[in-house]
This record gives sequence, structure tokens and C-alpha cells, in this order.
Amino acid sequence: MALIKSTAIPSGATTDYDIGQSLRFEDGSSDYLSWTPASAGNRKTWTFSCWVKRGNLDTEQVIFGGGTSGTNNCLIRFNSDNTLRFHNYVSSFQWNLTTTAVYRDTSSWYNIIAVADTSNGTSGDRVRLYINGQRITAFGTETYPSQNYDGLINSSIEHTLAKYPSASSYQDGYLAEVNFIDGTAKTPADFGETGDYGEWKPKKYSGTYGTNGFYLNFAGGGIMSATGGTITTNGDYKVNSFTADGTFTPSADGYVEYLVIGGGGAGAADGATTAGNGGGGAGGYRTGYLAVTESTAYSITVGAGGVGTTGSSQVNGANSVFSSITSAGGGGGGYFTSTPGAAGGSGGGGSAQTAAGGAANPAGQGNAGETATNGQGGGGGGGAGEAGGTDGTGQGGDGLASSITGSSVTRAGGGGGSRASGGARAGGDGGGGAGGNGGAGADGTANTGSGGGAGVSGGSAGSGGSGIVIIRYKFQ
Repeated sequence: MALIKSTAIPSGATTDYDIGQSLRFEDGSSDYLSWTPASAGNRKTWTFSCWVKRGNLDTEQVIFGGGTSGTNNCLIRFNSDNTLRFHNYVSSFQWNLTTTAVYRDTSSWYNIIAVADTSNGTSGDRVRLYINGQRITAFGTETYPSQNYDGLINSSIEHTLAKYPSASSYQDGYLAEVNFIDGTAKTPADFGETGDYGEWKPKKYSGTYGTNGFYLNFAGGGIMSATGGTITTNGDYKVNSFTADGTFTPSADGYVEYLVIGGGGAGAADGATTAGNGGGGAGGYRTGYLAVTESTAYSITVGAGGVGTTGSSQVNGANSVFSSITSAGGGGGGYFTSTPGAAGGSGGGGSAQTAAGGAANPAGQGNAGETATNGQGGGGGGGAGEAGGTDGTGQGGDGLASSITGSSVTRAGGGGGSRASGGARAGGDGGGGAGGNGGAGADGTANTGSGGGAGVSGGSAGSGGSGIVIIRYKFQ
């Protein structure tokens, strides 16, 4: 990711308000910003405004959105045919505005404003799109929400700039002067004005932002130094890795890339049963970019893994925290008989018979644990990359790979479930502990946030692996 100086005004325009900074996103580098509200704001009424300069064309590129999957999202995006779409989709479209006009000019800036106003009594005014001060009225697809519909934006799920939620589809281009207004339907006049030559030019927004509103001007340099953790170098980047609690202190304002993984949940083992217990879920897995302020000491918490025991309990991992980013500890495995796995960053596996796997909670940080199958032992814990049991009954879900340190490392695998005999259940790729085969389960690997494997027949349960916090930034 690079911060650059760039004027978000078409060439030749004059203005009393200059935008001196923009943020460059490169789809090949998987650049994006993310944020999860601590609590819900107004889901009926909000306004988003930004200036966009396109880099690549003919690909699907998200500007702003929120969601948990391809079937649960609200997005403002360019489609692969270069039309612009504003939609809310939960199994079907609650609203969908797709323009007939296409936007192919990579030399110009577009001011894009999207307004949700579902309490409006006029159906066609409940969602609105504006480009460079003009309301768009020509749509190839035009669907409006029911009155007072609560959309996904402003709920407590991950919101992103320049990335499709829970998928690897990134924007290529520039963003500047980003405003999100919670609770008010604004007009183009709040963000821009017509210049002497008929051009649309920005002006400073002067209103309030509401509970979850924000303003990003991308001021501050992209070059910094920082203290805290173990520091390594990767090309033009420094990487601060925290395997224990600490403090991160940057030398300048700017943006840092982060990877925050919670502690893995422990597998379960109730002592004498031979039917099988559930594997521990991986810790929550969050990655993205975050604005930091010069000389501010940001407290880092690295979540401990849940401690494996022999008894009737579900033991979750602990949360990992960097500033406003919290990754939940993984859910503990369910113990015999018929106890579900606990919810967590990824859910724990259910115990033998037909106990349910634990849910991924909060949504978007991991995957659910496996629901146990009667006669097949305990279920596998969920991993950051897939649900428990995806690769075979009782196996932990695989983790996710990240190259934030300069080389690809897979972390946050789920723990395997246990059974009395018939072969061990593998932990998920990324450090998940294997489930016991007539004995103890294996521990999740330290500082990967992986789940512990379940024990059986008197064997103890494996502990979850501790979490990790990694922060990367440009230093030259």
C-alpha cells in the first residue's frame, strides 16, 4: 500500500478547497482497509461519499461495502462491464441499482455518493446514487427496498474499502476524501459544488457524522518507523511481530497493515468416554489496514490458547487486540455426551453422537465447527479458511496463508476431533492439533491461533495455540 500526494480535482479546475492526499490501492498487492463497528448504527439511513480515480478496468472492483460472504453483503462497486452498482443482498436482492452508463475514464476523478434512506415514503427515493453531483436515474437493473428495511451497512460486521467482503476481489486505483454519515441522508451539495466552468469540485463536509460515521482524508506520510515486538525487514517494509503482550508506537501518522489472530480453543476430553469429543476452533483471523497516529502507544494483547483439560468443560481461547481490532478467541470443543462446540473466532467441534459445531462469532473472523456424526466420533474445530470437517469427518478446518512477514505462512487451523479407534483425525493446516485416536489430543501450534485436538478414552485434550499480532509498514 502506498500513500501519495494527489489532487482529486480534474485538470484545469479552480477551487477554494484542495484535496492534498489520496490513498493508492493495487489489486495485485491485496490492499484494502477494514473496520468492524463495535455496535450497530442506523441501518435504515446513511450516506457514503468519496472521490475515486480508477486504475484497472473490466474487473469487478469494490469501493465500499460490508458483509460476511458472497450471499450476504451490501456493496458500492464497479462491475466487470464498468457499470456502477449499489446493492444489498441477503440470499436475494433487497435493492439493486446498476447503471446503464459505464465509467472507463482512468484519467479523471469521480465523486460517488450513495444514500440509503429506507424510511422514505417514496419507494424510488429509498436508495440513491450520484456521480459528480448528478443523480443517476437511468438503470439497467432497478430494485428498491421495502420501507424501513434494515440493510447490512452499519451492523456489527466487517466493513471494507477497496475489497469484496470475505473474498479476494480488490480495487485498483485511488480513493480520496471519504465520508461516511451515520443516520442522515445527505445531498451532493454537502460534499461538492459546481465550479466556474461547470466542473464538479469538492468542498469540505461540515455536518455531523453520527454514531459510526467517519472521515478519511489520508493525510500523513506513508513512511515511518516504530517500536515494539520483534522487528524484521522485508524489502521496503519493517514488520513488528508480537508473540506476547506489548506496545506498538509509530514515529509518524500513516497506515499500517495488520494481522491479528486470537488464541485457539482447546479440544475437549471428558475422561472415560470412548465415543469422542470435539476439536478446538481456531482464533479469529483479521487482516487489513489501520490508521495510526505519531507517538501514540498502541497496546497489544496476544490471546492465550485455551488450556486442554480432562473434564466436562469447553475452553475457549482468549482475544487478541491491536487498537480497535479485536480477534476473538477460538471456541472450545464439545465434550461427551452430545455437547455442542462453543462459539468463537472459529467454532469448536461438537461431541460424539450428533452435537452441533460451534458458530463463528463474530461473523467474518473464521468458520463454524463440525457437527458430529453419530458413530464417527467428535467433530473437527473450524479454521480460518474453512469449516471443521470440510476435508473429512472429524478433521480440523484449514487455516489461511498470509505473506505479511515476507513469506507465506498458514495459521489458524482447527483442532481434530477424537475417536476410540480407526485412525487419528488430522488438525487443520496452519497448526491445528490432531485429535486423539484412543488417547490424548495434540496441542495447537504456538502463535498460530490454532485449535487443540480432542482427547478420548482417558487421554487429555490438546491446548489451543496462542495468538499473534503482526504489523507491517513502509520505512523507506
